[in-house]
Amino acid sequence: MAVSGIFGWLNIRRIGIIIELPDEIYDGTDTMASVRLVNRKSVMASFLIRVKVLGAEVGFTMVKGGGKETGSVITKVLGRGFRPLGEIRVESGFPINFFVRNKKYEISERFVVFPKPSSCAVSAGFDGKGMRDETVARLKGSDGDVLRIRDYTGTEPLKLVHWRISARHEQLKVKELAAGASQPVILDIDQLPGANLEGALCCGAYLVNIFVRRNRPVGLKAGPLLIRPDLSRTHRIRLLTELAVYGKS
Repeated sequence: MAVSGIFGWLNIRRIGIIIELPDEIYDGTDTMASVRLVNRKSVMASFLIRVKVLGAEVGFTMVKGGGKETGSVITKVLGRGFRPLGEIRVESGFPINFFVRNKKYEISERFVVFPKPSSCAVSAGFDGKGMRDETVARLKGSDGDVLRIRDYTGTEPLKLVHWRISARHEQLKVKELAAGASQPVILDIDQLPGANLEGALCCGAYLVNIFVRRNRPVGLKAGPLLIRPDLSRTHRIRLLTELAVYGKS
């Protein structure tokens, strides 16, 4: 028993834990987290290690001295907003499973949980067509505003021919239109549909993702805060973060 206790104690000594979370975590949705176990003992290996984090568990058969191993867990985090990683527990029954040794790590590092996207629709009142002061990407299309007038190449449909201007020139002229889907839109949290605030925020998360996926610049109005429309992934994460923390003290 004494030898077993000593080896068990040495087995979990100088073990480091690195948790890597994805940058998109949604409330109540399965999320895969990466768990890296680092054995800081230069020679002695560690055996039969279990790591418990965020209500899930992953096991490691052996980590060589000075080595590292990576596993993954599927977890589900409930509640939007910033959340701490909290307690991480390292356990092992090595060498004979007579005693289970454990070590606790309290991690104060936080991560953000976004509202769970919920399918919804918004009225035309949310459309940003009147916001001409916005600087947004304009793409070629067939149903938006006129970007410019150019020469007819023979491939454009006749409905795009600008007959009045063509009459003044020796060559046909056509209208080059902006794609309607590229019109900017700003979502106002106070006007989003939903039975309550949580429902509205879930709707907002759905719309942010769907608009960006459709190449439509999207912005957000959250109380006095106004975020201008954009399409970048960093921008989308920022909007989802604002939805996640909205109304939280």
